[in-house]
Amino acid sequence: MTPAPRQWKTGPADVVEGAGGVVVNSEGKILLIRNHNGTWVFPKGHVDPGETPLGAALREVAEEAGVECDCPDPEKRFVTNYINVRGESRRITWFVLRTEAVEPRMLEPQHPEGEFVAPSDALGRLSFPEDRELLERVMGSGR
Repeated sequence: MTPAPRQWKTGPADVVEGAGGVVVNSEGKILLIRNHNGTWVFPKGHVDPGETPLGAALREVAEEAGVECDCPDPEKRFVTNYINVRGESRRITWFVLRTEAVEPRMLEPQHPEGEFVAPSDALGRLSFPEDRELLERVMGSGR
């Protein structure tokens, strides 16, 4: 199943802020989760009122994949922008997160599957070009 391409947001409008993690485990593998619609992505979600983007990223990874993480460099951030299938303009702040986990524990029905995979496999599995570009930027930054 080929997902519909996401649209990039380029102009001013109401933007829904989000945060997520590019999670790397001690084996150097990357956490990917599969949405109920079949797309493979990184864990992410909305930033709740009063929450920092890093706090949201850590919470979302724990809620969606049952993985506890830390962020060795909170100042290293990456940003993606797109319009989702509901027509919302989204701006996601990403953090490189570390974990000792080797298997996710998927906790939400909208994300029934997850896996830690080699970075090259992650590039082939990620469903959206902005996620692949993000992973390339993270790998190029020395993680």
